[in-house]
Amino acid sequence: MQIFIELLFESVCAFLATISFSIMFITPKREIFYCGIVGLVGWVVYSTAFKFGTSSAISNFYGALAISYLSRFFAVIRKTPISVFITSGIITLVPGGGIYNTVLNIIMSNNQKASYYGIETIKIAFAIALGIVFVLAMPSFMFGFKLNYKNKH
Repeated sequence: MQIFIELLFESVCAFLATISFSIMFITPKREIFYCGIVGLVGWVVYSTAFKFGTSSAISNFYGALAISYLSRFFAVIRKTPISVFITSGIITLVPGGGIYNTVLNIIMSNNQKASYYGIETIKIAFAIALGIVFVLAMPSFMFGFKLNYKNKH
């Protein structure tokens, strides 16, 4: 039960953080809620995978897959560019803490820890990029309903 409450709290925070970044990125008002949903779903996928023992990089890959797929789906359904959803949605996965720890340990001349955090951050960034590329390479028919009505005269 504790894990569920923790995941619920984290999900609300991810939703609010994504909405905040959407506003900061000057997202059209009608799309802000959907951006929040993208960030929330991505975080839930990442967090669930991580809590079940998957590595941080692989968990980020799964989260990026979810964010990219949902972003592309909303882009088709809402007739909006995918960048509107993916830019703010991916914020929840960006390894800011890893970058901070890498630079901090470089400044503190702790090369072993700096290497550890740097490599881990690069793995996470690569996993996120790979997740996005996989979804962008998928055929377009997987992301919405193609409404093709022929006039019958």
